[in-house]
Amino acid sequence: MNRTEYIAQCSTLTELQLLEKVQAIRERSKGRIPPEVQQRFRSLDDVTHAEELWQQTSFGKTHLFLVSPVEQHSGPRPVLINVHGGGWCLEHTERDIFFSRRMAMRTGCLVVDVDYVLAPEYPYPAAIEELEALFDALPDLLPGWGGDPKRIVFCGQSAGGNLLAAVAQRRKTSLHPLKQILCYSPADNWSDHFNGEDLDPRAMDTELYGFFYNRTFEERKNPDVSMALIQPEDAIGLPSTDIITAGLDNLKDEAKRYYGILVAAGVPTSYRCFEQSRHGFLVNLYDECEACEDYVTDLILATLNTAS
Repeated sequence: MNRTEYIAQCSTLTELQLLEKVQAIRERSKGRIPPEVQQRFRSLDDVTHAEELWQQTSFGKTHLFLVSPVEQHSGPRPVLINVHGGGWCLEHTERDIFFSRRMAMRTGCLVVDVDYVLAPEYPYPAAIEELEALFDALPDLLPGWGGDPKRIVFCGQSAGGNLLAAVAQRRKTSLHPLKQILCYSPADNWSDHFNGEDLDPRAMDTELYGFFYNRTFEERKNPDVSMALIQPEDAIGLPSTDIITAGLDNLKDEAKRYYGILVAAGVPTSYRCFEQSRHGFLVNLYDECEACEDYVTDLILATLNTAS
């Protein structure tokens, strides 16, 4: 069954059937992180602090974690907004908090780690609207949390990077980051990554993620869904952007196309591909994760030093 046929089949599913499928996918995903990696998740608990919050915004209550070094800091900390991956449908986990702890320790930032609403329970554009509402509230909230609203960097992995790029593209929030770092993020949900070939079970899961998020196929062309389809004139004025891809990931080509669009629009932009890595390597701690973490840390610190 090819992609077109599979999406047509998905369109016949009831809401209950969609929920059953996503719950099965979420259960399977819990077994993908090896025990030896999971054991590392508690290794920074003594030197970092993670506070869980439900923050009221115009969207509703947003679940988030405030992560910072335990060591005292004079004055407000710079802020890193972290938006996790998971195909718009997989849950925020300890993996994401551990990434936030690592970034807090290495950059000295207050990390606002956002657990946004998921599809199919909340399809497009709910997660984007939730982020926009939170970002509009942050200038007033951050001083009370010990953060500096004038020194903010965005970092998103996979679907989280797609959501951050969508927020930037829509230009509806008053929050303006110094930089956004988009890690192995989908940038073209319209095109067929499988070139008309039959889908294997993993590919079917990937296509289900997209269907959970975009129920109407035509909306996949929207500029806040498939950024690699926009024209350069539509990208003028977007924030400085660093794009990171994995060489063994079929999303890398569309991310590189988006990079080319940003360059043509005059947006300060960089691109780096970690050639020997698979999708999700930075937060899942495999392949070239250490080199990528060093690279992301350097990007953040260089941006903050320039803004000081």
